[in-house]
Amino acid sequence: MQRFHSPLLTRSVMAAAISLSILGSASSASAAGSRANVQLQSKAVTVQGTVLSDNSARRTIVVALHSGLVRTLRFSSPRHVAIGTQISSHAFRLGDGTYRATTLQVRAKAHSAHLRATVAANRGRRLELSSGASVFFVTRSGISSHDSSSNPPIGEVVNVNVDVVNGALDETSLQDVGVSGMIDLQGALSALSSTSLTINVNEGASTTVAIPSSITLPSTIAVGDQVELMVAYANQSFSLVTIVDDQSAANNNSAGVSGSDQNQNSTIDVEGLIVSTDATSLTIQPGDNAASVVVAIPSTMTLAPLVVGERVHAVAGMVAGVLTLLSLDVQGPAGDQGQSITTEAEGQVVSVSPTSLVIQPSDQSTPISFVVPTSLDVSTIVVGDQVQAKGVLSGNALTLTEFEIQD
Repeated sequence: MQRFHSPLLTRSVMAAAISLSILGSASSASAAGSRANVQLQSKAVTVQGTVLSDNSARRTIVVALHSGLVRTLRFSSPRHVAIGTQISSHAFRLGDGTYRATTLQVRAKAHSAHLRATVAANRGRRLELSSGASVFFVTRSGISSHDSSSNPPIGEVVNVNVDVVNGALDETSLQDVGVSGMIDLQGALSALSSTSLTINVNEGASTTVAIPSSITLPSTIAVGDQVELMVAYANQSFSLVTIVDDQSAANNNSAGVSGSDQNQNSTIDVEGLIVSTDATSLTIQPGDNAASVVVAIPSTMTLAPLVVGERVHAVAGMVAGVLTLLSLDVQGPAGDQGQSITTEAEGQVVSVSPTSLVIQPSDQSTPISFVVPTSLDVSTIVVGDQVQAKGVLSGNALTLTEFEIQD
């Protein structure tokens, strides 16, 4: 048995990717006003559920877990998986609340599903829902003017049961369970001015969002781009909180803006770097090609001195129409990523070269490919060996950091 180590592991956290069931967010908000040095750890998880939607432009599929929570899986290329398909995937949580998938296994067909989501638009018999950092559609059935739940307003949080019929989701029951003032939207940017923007979502519906004067859009964003928005909804209109190019969001491991995992409150999590701060406000840059998020610091909150360049995790919510800081964790200075995403795979080697290693996991799911750095010698590995390998995920590449040939 031989083991090799690389300096790349110095800040990594080992995660048993093959056996873990789905986990929640890598960190939870501290009490209001708290400040502590922490490190986020994004662990490998197994996402199992029923496909609700796929989006070739975003290279994503949307999955409802058995609990009703919704996850968006990102891939390096488009995956065409039929609605209603039951899948299993190993994945890592990204800063925007989506998951980067490293494997995909198709299991069986489901005839129904249960999900929780926020109403993003009500378009007659088609209900546009937002959950898991994606937007998708459900066809409504049994609509009655006498049924108050048959016409849920925008921002309503709903539990929905659906049947899968001819490749679409048909609602069989709907229950209002709360209200959310923050909604995740995605789509192609179809119009842009100094005061508003319009996006077309996956199935052609358009939504217009006001741009507050306090927000400066990234210069890299242009009409035609696939974008991801966090918006506030009040007085029957959407107001932009932040916008990011969708592919940049896909590459932001530890920075981004995400909504409540339960879709049942008006708070958001912001991960990023402090770019400016004063006694009354804090501005955070949530990753590349994203609009900075400005939050008000309430007079009731006392913070230790903050430094530009520090990496923070902020929880913010709408208070009297103003995005207001509720809690803050300081994770470290710029350059200290505060998060190292590590995966572990065990199985049979199907391909090996000085620059790459491909392993077929023991559960016969999709083979996992590692990039071999020049600092590692894999000449002792041959096709057919049983190995245990660890790697660090950076961008779309999984770089090998350690391996063990098993006897």
